[in-house]
Amino acid sequence: MLTKWFGIVKNLDSNIVDKYTKAKRLSICESCPKYRKDFKLLFKTIPNKPQCGKCKCAINDKIIWENEKCPLKRWT
Repeated sequence: MLTKWFGIVKNLDSNIVDKYTKAKRLSICESCPKYRKDFKLLFKTIPNKPQCGKCKCAINDKIIWENEKCPLKRWT
């Protein structure tokens, strides 16, 4: 929940991408060696909430914003 609000505030001037772009980004993330199936923050793990192992963002919250970029430059 906290990551979702951070994403909204961070991307106030951004648009949400279309379904095709979202699906393409998610597919790229899932094939990345830095992809984490479970979100980890300090001592808490949230199962089945994907996380980027490089930037630590919640993937489902990151891929929807037009101005977000992959930290490994796999998608823009």
